[in-house]
Amino acid sequence: MDLENRFRRTWKRFQEVLKVDYTCSLADVCREQHTTFGGMSSWMSRRGYSVKQAKADVVRDYYGGVEPSPLTTTSPAFTQIAPAMSSEEEFSLSGITITFNSGTTISVKRATPGGIIKMLRDYERKEGDPCIL
Repeated sequence: MDLENRFRRTWKRFQEVLKVDYTCSLADVCREQHTTFGGMSSWMSRRGYSVKQAKADVVRDYYGGVEPSPLTTTSPAFTQIAPAMSSEEEFSLSGITITFNSGTTISVKRATPGGIIKMLRDYERKEGDPCIL
């Protein structure tokens, strides 16, 4: 795949993720898409794209002009995880069970691979423990 298509696909994915997780970063999406952040930044600059403008567009088009508040937890034991939007290019996984070293077990009815990876990273960042799949 040539770089132009990779950058275009990464930008499209970033815009999709913003609709669900307004606080996501372009660097995280680049990592998920196996795209270098520096290369992506240069590509965006040449085309006049900006993260700030993409977020403003999402606020206008999907949040009714009001910037969404960050996700909050209701209890230290629980965290809310926003689902990732699936694109037509990405397939879904179903019937997944994940058991963490702490004993926590999560059953997922349906999710994208990127959504599962994001959830695992968020959990590891919060708990500090890797999980067993």
